[in-house]
Amino acid sequence: MVFLKKIKLDALINSIAIILCSFHLYTGLFGLLISFEQRSFHLFLSLCLVFLTHSFSKKELSKAEEGTKGIQLVDIIIILLLFISCSFIFFNWTKFMPFMVRKINNFEIFLTIITILIVLESARRVAGLAFPILVFLGFLYALYGHYIVGYWGHPKISMSYMLSLIYLSPDAIWGFMTGLSATYIALFVIFGSLLLSCGGGQTLVDLSKIIAGKLIGGPAKVAVIASAAFSMISGSPMANVATTGSFTIPMMKRLGYPSEFAGGVESAASTAGILTPPIMGAAAFIMAEFLQIPYLKVCISAAIPAFLFYLSVFMGVHFQSLKLNLKSIPEKDIPNIREVFTLPKMAGVFLPIIVLLFLLFRGYSLSLVGTCASLSILIVYLFSDFHYKNIYRRLFEIPRIFAEAGKAVIIMAPVLTSANILLFLLDHTGINLKFSNFVMSMSGGNLFVILLLTGVLVMILGCGLPATAAYVLGVTVAVPSLVKLGINPISIHLFILYYSIIAGITPPVCPTVYVGAAIAQSNWLKTAWVTMKLAPLLYIMPFVFVFDPTYIMIGSTGVIIYNVIMATVGVIIMESGLMGHLINKCNIFERITLFIAGILLLIPGGSIDLIGIIISSLIIIGQIFKKKNRENIRVS
Repeated sequence: MVFLKKIKLDALINSIAIILCSFHLYTGLFGLLISFEQRSFHLFLSLCLVFLTHSFSKKELSKAEEGTKGIQLVDIIIILLLFISCSFIFFNWTKFMPFMVRKINNFEIFLTIITILIVLESARRVAGLAFPILVFLGFLYALYGHYIVGYWGHPKISMSYMLSLIYLSPDAIWGFMTGLSATYIALFVIFGSLLLSCGGGQTLVDLSKIIAGKLIGGPAKVAVIASAAFSMISGSPMANVATTGSFTIPMMKRLGYPSEFAGGVESAASTAGILTPPIMGAAAFIMAEFLQIPYLKVCISAAIPAFLFYLSVFMGVHFQSLKLNLKSIPEKDIPNIREVFTLPKMAGVFLPIIVLLFLLFRGYSLSLVGTCASLSILIVYLFSDFHYKNIYRRLFEIPRIFAEAGKAVIIMAPVLTSANILLFLLDHTGINLKFSNFVMSMSGGNLFVILLLTGVLVMILGCGLPATAAYVLGVTVAVPSLVKLGINPISIHLFILYYSIIAGITPPVCPTVYVGAAIAQSNWLKTAWVTMKLAPLLYIMPFVFVFDPTYIMIGSTGVIIYNVIMATVGVIIMESGLMGHLINKCNIFERITLFIAGILLLIPGGSIDLIGIIISSLIIIGQIFKKKNRENIRVS
């Protein structure tokens, strides 16, 4: 394999990234192209950047990182073939739309096979081997599944018919998830990247330090608040760990915090990125498309569980800080309030979010919402002061900012397009419905057992796939069986979404924890244990809101408020048991009892709540007496 050295790629990569970012902002503001044109242009630019920025092997990637930048000959060939394939769709889509079954010619067969291989190779480079393997197995089943006798077999599907649908119809490569990637998802990723690149990221960090830096366990609480804020605009757990963890973890370690605790706090706090409104990541847009509901409704439904999750992490940090007597941030390291609370800095963070929420509530299209919110960031950045030299300097920073935004877009395109191909194969072979019926029969129709089996399945998928892909496949195979039981569809989808990210913090495959542990230079398994103790709501909450949808804003206002209050108390009590500290350090009996009481308060129901309150009250009274006895002994 020839490696062409000394070819400077930075200018080329940045140019393509700028074009990609500009294309999405332009079409978002002035109107999207015809679906095939929008998707083919988006896919071409995105996959070009994948092949220019992700080398064929990790060994070659390390060479690039050391400064020997170049491009492989095979990547040049791939990009040329990709150009031919996407151009064919861009200029000829009217010839095969509306799609009609016909004999596919040899050139189209060649383009189909080439495009499938290119998409799968791009997915391998950004997300690993799991997707290509699953798609390959799907192809084998589609082509040879008719030889299987009995329940798991299916009618014969001809190769020509399958290939024509994959490439020349809107069902696979150019399907709805590729469409979401080429429209809403790209624009909201650009919005998050622009907000961080234009100084919003540093402002969020400074605000977090001002809010929580002086508290006991200040650095860890800053990590929670900063990660929660980043989650609202990025929607990527690993990106959150890498971004906020790069300053919070070293700060915690510098003040004497245990490495495993520092890495665990950041990993837990960053995990709920795709669960946190207003920007929940690609899965939320796909969820809205699946359910045929406004994206805003998805955000509203996810708000209470996201609040309770971050409360659990924050209180877990608080109780552990009391237990270990962890330090606050030194006064000299906390930003001056007057320097942070300036009009340009506050407007740079909050005005774009206000614009985004205002337009969402007014019911404008998501593409226009994302574009206007992104443009508001640029306007505030350019005119943060009116000195012409500073405006001129910031104007020349725009290409760099656009390039970073364009690069942020590329990760989703190969993953979602590969998922489209796999969904096509599952749908046309009928294995998704067969698997759903199989789960139903295995569970005997018991809802809890079905949810348990579904959660385990989605967790397994999440071990090898990105969370969005695990969510999509989980929905495909699990939703039919759960719908039959009359469960609210939003509850089902959020349940699957929650369990799609749990693999990120659950051993043995826990990539979010690996990133946090790498920054903290800690034992990854101990770090994962700390993370799970701080994030029990990820495992418990999905079961709760399936059985009682008041947690996803379905029900009367009074009941919702009551349940949220009880759940808030329950989360605090539960975390005190997990961390082993309430008023004093807890013994094992108190820890178990507090954890059970917290669970009871999470479960809606007046009598159950009363039991939880009584149990936790007895422990609290016992802790108060224990503290008084200790103080009396000291005095005497």
